[in-house]
Amino acid sequence: MSLLTFIFGISTVQAVTLCGVEGQKHSVERYEFAILGNTRPLDVKSDPVAGRIGPTKGVTESLLKDIAKESPDCVVFVGDMVKNGSKKEWKKFEKNQLALIPEVSVQPVIGDNEAIKDPKYLNTEILFPDMGTDIGYNRVGSWSYFDVDTNGTSWRILVLDANKEALTSRWNEQQLWLDEVTKGDFDSMFVFVHLPWYNLAGSTPKMNPNGHPEELISYVEGSVDMLKVRGVFFGGGHANQVLLPNGPYGTLHVGAGGGGAPAEDLYQWQSGMEHGLVEKPELESTFVDVLREQVDRLHGQSSLSPATLDKAYNTGTYKDFPGLFEGTQVPTQGWWELVLKGTKSSIVYHHHLTNGSVEPIYELHYSDKRGWKGYKK
Repeated sequence: MSLLTFIFGISTVQAVTLCGVEGQKHSVERYEFAILGNTRPLDVKSDPVAGRIGPTKGVTESLLKDIAKESPDCVVFVGDMVKNGSKKEWKKFEKNQLALIPEVSVQPVIGDNEAIKDPKYLNTEILFPDMGTDIGYNRVGSWSYFDVDTNGTSWRILVLDANKEALTSRWNEQQLWLDEVTKGDFDSMFVFVHLPWYNLAGSTPKMNPNGHPEELISYVEGSVDMLKVRGVFFGGGHANQVLLPNGPYGTLHVGAGGGGAPAEDLYQWQSGMEHGLVEKPELESTFVDVLREQVDRLHGQSSLSPATLDKAYNTGTYKDFPGLFEGTQVPTQGWWELVLKGTKSSIVYHHHLTNGSVEPIYELHYSDKRGWKGYKK
């Protein structure tokens, strides 16, 4: 038994290799990320109250097994990996999640659940001792960066923490750090963060909590050359989603929160004014088409209710209202694949089916000529 196991009760049978420690650089022809969030178990007290009552049993296990078969270079957990940050919950995470991907490097992104019972992230650091930037004084920095060079194209990968309440004074330290890492010689950037600026998941979608995600991401966008921030992957909201709030040349926002915790409804659009936004948050149009195909597929297997169909297609009693995919009937759960190869970046959505299998159904490609564009897979 190791000293850490004896003192903290968290075993480290196999050391957890991070995708990148602070400032590390990978030089490869191709680099593949697998991204998913909200992989924590069901919380029987809080989930039903919040309207999170969609499928959950076995979903995370199916997704991680599918990722293991793909054998990516890096698995990014975009937050809420555990119900809370206690040692007991991290031990469950190691046993039930990490054990399914033993050969793959991991990049943890801190969510709001990780801060519960452990606002200083000390228990997180036990499992991931190399996580984050070094801020000294036995404190844990929950932000970091590493670079991926693909045949001469340099991609900067930022891992950020938008939970200002938990960070307290560390929030300012993170921004000072950003002043440094947004400089330097890199061509494009992807950001991983838990709390969302834009979010269409939930019975009442929660976007940009307290303005902190917008503050953080805007700070990054304002610190680099225009169009360098290629995309943001976030974990808030228990559904997978794709938004281009500023058009195809703007920053892509990908929600990876459908990782297995109880699924939520996914709206097709919302009024920006109701959420204090200038833009109208809406799902990328091809993604909507692909999800509607899944509705048809499910309806063919077992008849869905007229209300479920009306909501998905904006018809009948739901005409002119924001369409939505019901989390209980049409959960948007799965994982995202991000591939960097040369100057190109592509994204594939692997959708979890009701029979437990996982299949790719949608993809996005970026080009200088047309920006981001979605396709049916």
